[in-house]
Amino acid sequence: MNNLHLLDAPFGGQVGYRTLGTAGDWLVLIHGWCGSAGHWDIIGPELARDFRVLVLSHPGFGGTAPPPASGQTITAMGAAVALVLGHLDISGAILVGHSMGGPISTETAITAPQRVAAVIGLDTLSDRDYYGRVPDEEIRRRHEEFQMDYPARMRAMVDMIVHPTTAEAVRAQINDGMLAAAPGDFALDIKDDLFAWNAEDRWPLVTCPKMLLNSPYVARLAHPDPMPCFAATPIATYDSGHFPMVEAPSMIVDKIRSCIASLVY
Repeated sequence: MNNLHLLDAPFGGQVGYRTLGTAGDWLVLIHGWCGSAGHWDIIGPELARDFRVLVLSHPGFGGTAPPPASGQTITAMGAAVALVLGHLDISGAILVGHSMGGPISTETAITAPQRVAAVIGLDTLSDRDYYGRVPDEEIRRRHEEFQMDYPARMRAMVDMIVHPTTAEAVRAQINDGMLAAAPGDFALDIKDDLFAWNAEDRWPLVTCPKMLLNSPYVARLAHPDPMPCFAATPIATYDSGHFPMVEAPSMIVDKIRSCIASLVY
């Protein structure tokens, strides 16, 4: 678990964390589905030149103890992040939530608004097919389809959302890391709750400055009907695939710094 500190999570299981850097505002890097704290190993040290960086592994991911079924929710993971912020007495945190980490950072900001200065969603939130309320029957269909051949479905998903220029070795690294991050059945149950989560209800409850930093390449797959809750949300873009922290680390570090400068400073 890459020398993570472990805490008992509010809804069961454990949340793991580690910190980088010694000065500056707190930047919290929140991984997505089938990720872990290790997802940020390339860009975390670079961002730690300017910020104190906190990276986490959500309960059940990256080797942490999983929660019971009642704790396998986006809300519970947001509460786990808030717990770490409280444990470290962090205030004024800038949250960067990648993919499923966008909803998790949303829930963190709702749960602990006194500790969060801003939220930046990284390739997340604006597609209603993932972050709007998906009908129950569609959630079941997606679950069963992915479960039929979990490794093959994972690789097909990775190939669809990485950039065409991303090398095979990097694709394999991303795929292998996602397969290793959590057991398949647990991961799919978490994904079910992600599809049941609704940005249209939750995003308006975030009161701090907020914006999205999304990939136009990945957005080609998105539902064409935008969600009204993002009408006033600034959306910046970057030129890479869904995993820029691995596919194009230098570029995304610069983009994150630029977004923080415009949103917070």
